[in-house]
Amino acid sequence: MGQTPDSIHAGGNDPNLPQPESKAEALSGGPQLSSQDSEAVKARTYATPDLPPKWARVPEYHGEYFTTLLGFAGIYDYNAFSQDADSITQVGPQKDQWDDRSTRFIVTGGIGPESYRVHYFAAYSWNGFDADENKKKTWEFTDLNITAPVGKLGALTFGKNKEPFVYEMVGDAAFLPSMERILNPFFTSRDVGISMSNTAFNKRMTYSTGWFNDWWVHGKDFDTAGNHFASRVTGLILINDDGSRYLHVGGSARYSGADLGTVRLRGKAGSNVSSNYVDTGNIPASNQKEFALEALWTRDRYSVLTEYTSSQVNATQIANPSFYGFYVTGSVFFTGEHRPYDRNVGFARRPIPKRRWGAVELTARYSRLDLNDKSIQGGLMNKGTLDLNWFLNRRWKLAMAGGLVNLDRKGLNGYTTIFQTRIQYVF
Repeated sequence: MGQTPDSIHAGGNDPNLPQPESKAEALSGGPQLSSQDSEAVKARTYATPDLPPKWARVPEYHGEYFTTLLGFAGIYDYNAFSQDADSITQVGPQKDQWDDRSTRFIVTGGIGPESYRVHYFAAYSWNGFDADENKKKTWEFTDLNITAPVGKLGALTFGKNKEPFVYEMVGDAAFLPSMERILNPFFTSRDVGISMSNTAFNKRMTYSTGWFNDWWVHGKDFDTAGNHFASRVTGLILINDDGSRYLHVGGSARYSGADLGTVRLRGKAGSNVSSNYVDTGNIPASNQKEFALEALWTRDRYSVLTEYTSSQVNATQIANPSFYGFYVTGSVFFTGEHRPYDRNVGFARRPIPKRRWGAVELTARYSRLDLNDKSIQGGLMNKGTLDLNWFLNRRWKLAMAGGLVNLDRKGLNGYTTIFQTRIQYVF
């Protein structure tokens, strides 16, 4: 998957459902206003024009048995590359180009009385991120699901949705510290399935588990399509009264059945338009088992986010190869903000700028993907990245990122420099 805004369900007044902090969180963490937002947030004005509160409430409808909320997300990038000769031999020349990252229309809401309300979420997108190199971009539903409360067990979600695996995937992609995810070889963007989610210990713990198989979406036979089982558990170790200092940890596991008897891991160079820099090719296998660990430490304007994930492929003919990836990201807000932690879903939300000229953040990330083991030589990729994020107001974000990629593959050691810019609007 690419890095577009991601969804949770608006929980209404049911305590058994994951509750967004505001209408903004119901629309993927997008910075927008509603009657639920604090008066302090409403009162803030920015140099960059923002929608007045009364306009922001226009796409809302709240009836006794039906609610709806409309939203929009647009993300547009420019990617420029510089490669040495070895890199060109490894992955081919990379093309400088604009990328219509996402144009997404969203509708979410609830059906039924407040005492028992079923929630729906649909996102229809110009799908520039789910499409692989063999599939043209098109309009399609990125998310299409319903969520129902099931008493003390929590919330049951059915439809096209995320698998609960890896912080990068579960979190709000448009508001992660780095412009692009890097652990893409180890997760699937969206799948059709059913999952159960809940919180525990006064919302200091979240857990989610589910089964997924999208055979009918891609026209496969059920017997040849891989079943996926994924689970994620998080813990909030500490947090201060105003939420500006906290420590989050988590772990997740995933069983992924083979498709047509093969497993394949591949990933780009931290750019949505780049070629696959690491790629195992199709491995004859029955399944793969994946495990991941995550941690997020925030102290006022400073934060560190890190993840490690590994995959053990059940391929007895080639001695069961294993692969891994990790990253460490450090962040500082020069203007003093932080990403507020959402106890309902176990990850941090988008920052709200404190100052008239918005919020400015600098991030640095080091990452490694190792898809080499046994006879599989999918590549070893190291990347260092610097990002500068400017949150102009609640909706607009401008970003620049520069990265140096080192790829050891095909007996060569290639280098690629990537420069990226982004303009983003989320309503």
